[in-house]
Amino acid sequence: MRELIFKNLTTTKAKKKDISLEEVVERNGKLSFTKKRSIYFVRGVHRIKSNADLQEWVRGRKKDPEITRKFFHILRKYSAETKEDKLICKMRGSFYVIADQSVYNIVFVHSIKIKLHKA
Repeated sequence: MRELIFKNLTTTKAKKKDISLEEVVERNGKLSFTKKRSIYFVRGVHRIKSNADLQEWVRGRKKDPEITRKFFHILRKYSAETKEDKLICKMRGSFYVIADQSVYNIVFVHSIKIKLHKA
């Protein structure tokens, strides 16, 4: 047995995109639940007037610690009583997108949750 649920939620007012995929698989007497989720949202917009303005903005960003700071976390839990195994991974960061005369600061959060147990 295999079951997939896909969700793609976009809100223009909040400038947010939320993509989610859930999968349930039963194989060899074991049940596996997997949930993958990616969230993107626009944190800020900087308007550019000229190419020189863009170069000056890039020089200023190289000193910004927010660009280089990343977050990655892994958590694994095993329950001997229920024979259940859980794994959670999360990653957070940001990047910039240049479109037309604007630079967009995009923040992302990716997560995956896996749960295994007997069927």
